Amino acid sequence: MRQFKQMVLVGGLLTLAACGATPPATTATEAAPALATSTGLTAQASAGTLTVGQTLQLNVTVGGRAPLPGELTWTTSNAGIATVSQSGLVTARGAGNATVRAALTRSPSAFIDFTLTVTAPATTPTPAPTPAPTPGTGSSAFAQRVLDLTNQARAQARTCGSTSFAATTPLTYSAQLEQAAQAHATDMATLNYFSHTSQDGRTMAQRITATGYTWRTIGENIAAGQPTPESVVAGWLASEGHCRNIMNPSFRELGVGYAQGGAYGSYWVQDFGAR
Repeated sequence: MRQFKQMVLVGGLLTLAACGATPPATTATEAAPALATSTGLTAQASAGTLTVGQTLQLNVTVGGRAPLPGELTWTTSNAGIATVSQSGLVTARGAGNATVRAALTRSPSAFIDFTLTVTAPATTPTPAPTPAPTPGTGSSAFAQRVLDLTNQARAQARTCGSTSFAATTPLTYSAQLEQAAQAHATDMATLNYFSHTSQDGRTMAQRITATGYTWRTIGENIAAGQPTPESVVAGWLASEGHCRNIMNPSFRELGVGYAQGGAYGSYWVQDFGAR
């Protein structure tokens, strides 16, 4: 099973982040950008692609905090394709496209829409994954390889979904960003979860700030189940939101984390930043 998630912090009152994992018997790719909007405005993000039967937890914060009970109202445009609970848990019901909306209960004109594609279960067995790297390879070697591959990607003009990017400057290594990325990768592998939010409730911004990194803008890509640096970077580049983080010319530095364990076997984190 392979998973991808992406987040970028852009500030504002209403912040959105789609986070969650699906059962390890299937494969899903998710692009989960974090967006911000002022009350009365709308924003839209891709909740990615799920297979019928899979679930995805969507999380929305209000003014930088968790919503109070009943503060948000969750709805779906097509319950035959996807249903959603009032806690934001989406369940894929049938093949097709649907929109899941989180709106402020007191002000329904303030909402965030998630677009979702649901596919039918695969009719052919999923190929066996490439064996995980052998012990002793070292996470530092993987981190350096991911940095190199990321900079190779930034050196070439490319299109991420509907957005074209010119070739841009390479990212430099940041010990503080790597500290945050490695700690989160290890935490996900050790505690067996997959999310931008740590099990203790810390956000990407809180983890990076705790290292002493005085950031102006930051972003995060996470993935799980990919056996090599080449496969994880290729997966990120194939996903619009993750690709945008990699090609974002505003970012100047990068830290990479890698850890083995948990249900997916391998966990990867890219923390981007600029000061």
